[in-house]
Amino acid sequence: MNMAKFISHLDLMRCFTRAINRSGMPVVFSQGFNPHMKMTFALPLPVGVSGLREAADIVFEDGVGDDEIKERLNENLPPDIRVTEVGDVGAKASDIVCAEYGVVLKTDDSAELNSIKDFFGRDEVIAMKLTKKKIEKPINIMEYIRAWEIEGNDSESIRLRLVLDAGGERNLKPDVVVAELAKACGKTDADSADICRREIFCRTREDGILERFY
Repeated sequence: MNMAKFISHLDLMRCFTRAINRSGMPVVFSQGFNPHMKMTFALPLPVGVSGLREAADIVFEDGVGDDEIKERLNENLPPDIRVTEVGDVGAKASDIVCAEYGVVLKTDDSAELNSIKDFFGRDEVIAMKLTKKKIEKPINIMEYIRAWEIEGNDSESIRLRLVLDAGGERNLKPDVVVAELAKACGKTDADSADICRREIFCRTREDGILERFY
C-alpha cells in the first residue's frame, strides 16, 4: 500500500498517541499544565517520503518489556506503519548529521543517465530552502550532498543513492534535490519519483566517525 508516506509528522505523532492509548500500556507523561506523552521522533520525515529505519523515543513506565511494546503497538498501528525493533538508543537526536535515501526516478529515456551525471558534477545548483522561520532563502544544494551514486537502471526507472546533510545544524530535504534533478533532466513533474530514507547517521563524540543512529 505504501500510503503512510503521505501522513504529516504531526499526524504521525497523533497516530502513535492513539495506538498507545488503545494498547493500554503505561506511558510516562510530562509535568506541567499541559501534560503530554514523552515521545520524540529523531528526524521527522517530509510528506511523500517513506522510511525504513526511523527512530522514536517513547518513555514507558517500568515493567513493560520490549517484546510487549512491539507486539501491542503493531496490533494498534495502521498496516503501513510497523515497529520492527524496540530497545535503548545511545545516541541523541542532536548527534544526527546525515541520512541516506534511495530514489527511484520513473523514466524510459536512457539518455537521462548522462543528464544525472552532469547534474551531480556541477559545483553549484541554487535552490530555495525554507528556514525554521518560514522564510525562503537561496542555497547551493551541492554543499549539502555528501555522496551519490547510480545503483541501477532499466527500461522504466533509474535508481539512485543519496547521502544528504540532516539534523539540527544542516539539513536538506531529498525532495529539493529531486526537484532540481528533474529540471536538469527536462522534466516539469518530480512527484512521480519514489523517495525512501534508508538510514540515519550520527557522529560519535570520541572519534567523529559516522555510525548508524541505532
